[in-house]
Amino acid sequence: MQRETAPYRTTSAKPCPREGDQGPAHMSTPQMPIAPADPAVRTPAVAATPRRHWRELVCLALEADDLYGAAALYPYASGSDRKRLGSRLFNTRRDRLALAALSFAPAAVLARLATVASESSDTTLGVRLARNPSTPGPALDALASQAGAIDDAGRLWQLLARHANAPHALLAAIASRTDDVAVLRALCENVGVPADLLTQLERRGIATLQRLLAIHLATDEETLTRLWNSTRANAVRAQVLRHPYCPDALLRSIPASVPEKRSVALHARTSGEVLTLLARDDEATVRRAAAVNPGTPAGALIALCFDAEPAVRRAVAARADVAPRVADWLAEDADAWVRRSLARNPACSTEWLERLVQDAESEVRRAVSRHPRCPARLLALLATDDVAWVRAGVAYRDDLPRAVLSQLARDTDIDVLSGVARNPATPQAGLARLAEHDVPDVRRGVILNRQATRRVLLPLREEAYPLHRVLVFEHPNLTDADRWRMRLDPDSEARMRIFGYFGRTLAPDTSPAHASRAAALSQPPIYSSTPCMNRRTRWSQDEDTRNH
Repeated sequence: MQRETAPYRTTSAKPCPREGDQGPAHMSTPQMPIAPADPAVRTPAVAATPRRHWRELVCLALEADDLYGAAALYPYASGSDRKRLGSRLFNTRRDRLALAALSFAPAAVLARLATVASESSDTTLGVRLARNPSTPGPALDALASQAGAIDDAGRLWQLLARHANAPHALLAAIASRTDDVAVLRALCENVGVPADLLTQLERRGIATLQRLLAIHLATDEETLTRLWNSTRANAVRAQVLRHPYCPDALLRSIPASVPEKRSVALHARTSGEVLTLLARDDEATVRRAAAVNPGTPAGALIALCFDAEPAVRRAVAARADVAPRVADWLAEDADAWVRRSLARNPACSTEWLERLVQDAESEVRRAVSRHPRCPARLLALLATDDVAWVRAGVAYRDDLPRAVLSQLARDTDIDVLSGVARNPATPQAGLARLAEHDVPDVRRGVILNRQATRRVLLPLREEAYPLHRVLVFEHPNLTDADRWRMRLDPDSEARMRIFGYFGRTLAPDTSPAHASRAAALSQPPIYSSTPCMNRRTRWSQDEDTRNH
């Protein structure tokens, strides 16, 4: 079986040479700049290398049949390049509508589209942008200013009210200017709505909003109390009882309905006395909820491990505090999924794993193979299991003995070989062989292996599957020079990811994105103290060091 390949070529996108360039052949491979001894003195040839590649990317994006490349570069462009890319993106209404529906379009592109929609009163464009989850907050404000001039703006208001990026001021303005229940429901469904706005919505007394308000995690305790007192609907009360801010007084007694009892049984602040009573409830779903709750007393759990409903016993078997005596009983349970839950439980000791590794049900043995503290001798036994799914569970472990991993590498099952390909301990020679496998799942395992070296990855740049090529492109062991050779990827979405990366890497210092990046870097680091390399360092850094 011949492995399929996809050459990187496009028929319409050709590099456009400029004055001072050395032609497409020269630009196909970036030259590694060498910094002189004095950092303040740099030759024009060294400084021009990133600009040459940037210009080629812009030319490729402008001449391509799709908009993706131009959209990826637009946030990082400035001056005439930004105007040319903007003309390619925004000149026709058909292109504007297509970009507005693109969920992975850059925020700068969506912001510009919102301005165009507001200036041209294009309702369809505005609705598409409001529906797009990536549209930034300022763009939503621009769309809101347009909505006032539309006769039938209900749909747009509803989308803006539900949008996760909508600023709090916009959400408050929407709530104050409408009585449309559909728009108010959208506000209650928005996870970003602040607590004070939810309180205002509750005071309107609209019954259809009560359950949504009881579900919302930002609803405060006072509002929950008013909801409890103002309704007799079991669905609303059950949500109030399940809420993290549920008043303590409501959790001290057992309610009447099954949904309410189940909510009390699941709540982390329910007392042990109430949980003991709920563990003896006639309804199995209530007993299962009590079995899941970490606060349920041990005495109640002993009764639950003999429950007639298997779902209840499974919940007990999965508890992190399962007692040894309870585990002994559950290890002999007639339900295979009870034994499976116990075998996968980190609290399961080696003694129980010794018993479960001999289980007749393959799913139980597979669970043993995935146990975080499964002994090496049991892993060696499971590596010879008759069921390939069990052997695959062993292959994905990072702590395998070398002999066991070598044995699994000689397996013929696809799931097993995929696990070996993902295993960071697999030797590079083995990864190179698996990278040539006929089945794409195995090759994908090699691509996802963070220990795969550059030498193993280079042939995989010509994978037939766009997803695989994107994953290879993003692998940390490739150099930027290796990635640059993938810029002519035939898949438009993959090419957009590639162009976006090089847009960030090669963006001119005068671009808006570069300015915002520089401002962010001027602030003290918040998430990481690792220094960022500048783009010249990334391009010229020794490849052996990168592959180490």
